[in-house]
Amino acid sequence: MHEKAHMFQSLKKVSRGTICIDEPMSKHTSYQIGGPADIFIWPEDQEDTAAVINFCNREGIPRFVIGNGTNLLVSDRGYRGVMINVTKAFSKVSCKGNVVTTGTGVTLNHLIEYSTEMGLSGLEGLIGIPGQVGGALMLNAGAFGLEIMDRVIAVRFLNSDGLVEIRKRNEIDAGYRRTNLMKTDILIEAQFMLDEGNPKVMQTYEENILKQRREKQPLSLPSAGSVFKRPPNDYAGRLIEEAGCKGLRIGDAMVSRKHANFIVNCHLATSSDVLRVIEEVQERVYQQFQVTLEPEIHLLGFDTI
Repeated sequence: MHEKAHMFQSLKKVSRGTICIDEPMSKHTSYQIGGPADIFIWPEDQEDTAAVINFCNREGIPRFVIGNGTNLLVSDRGYRGVMINVTKAFSKVSCKGNVVTTGTGVTLNHLIEYSTEMGLSGLEGLIGIPGQVGGALMLNAGAFGLEIMDRVIAVRFLNSDGLVEIRKRNEIDAGYRRTNLMKTDILIEAQFMLDEGNPKVMQTYEENILKQRREKQPLSLPSAGSVFKRPPNDYAGRLIEEAGCKGLRIGDAMVSRKHANFIVNCHLATSSDVLRVIEEVQERVYQQFQVTLEPEIHLLGFDTI
């Protein structure tokens, strides 16, 4: 505890942000699961975030960036290091002509709602994907034939030394649920080129997508969305269902009966419950189809996978 208290005091000297010790990660993930982070901080702005990065570099302390925690499973042991929440620091959205500039702490849904109000079309297919713009960019989130990188002009980020860099779209390698944006970088802002659209038509399309999501996905229980990436020329959900895993339950973690690629927290699941379900699903699918399912969700603080 002495070490954490020292870290807390030292960080307070260099940052204007709100800082907590031993913050339960269950309060900050959509799974509502996860042990304590040694230090949890909400930096105030870009300058403050750079100060936190430099502090971690100087002290040799691991750091991890979090937004809404929607694609994340944190171990029951928690996280030994500094958890940086960028929600407050990068929360502005604006537009000039057909170009929308957004902070990465903005939720994807808010960005789409803003663009729709402005009559700027191109991101509607991503409505209902939980999480923030930063996480969506890192993972190249997609749905309904659209990937977020399809509309990106450039991203601005703080590199591992806390310095600002800009990368244009043609300098970013992106594919299915992946980019070569470094995990050590903190995305600050992104620019999107959109088309002129009719807000009413766009809204109707978005409502249809949200309706489909409600019908097909188990949105009433905590989850982290799709657990596994889509294997080539197939669907993870189909393979999991065919392998007889729907309803598979360990502790309070269960493969959803509504959508097999969701593992839900039925009540008080631990992260080890979820991890055991992940491993059991991987094993059964491999036994039956010789396909190795790769997790789409980020596993933090575990020794395996």
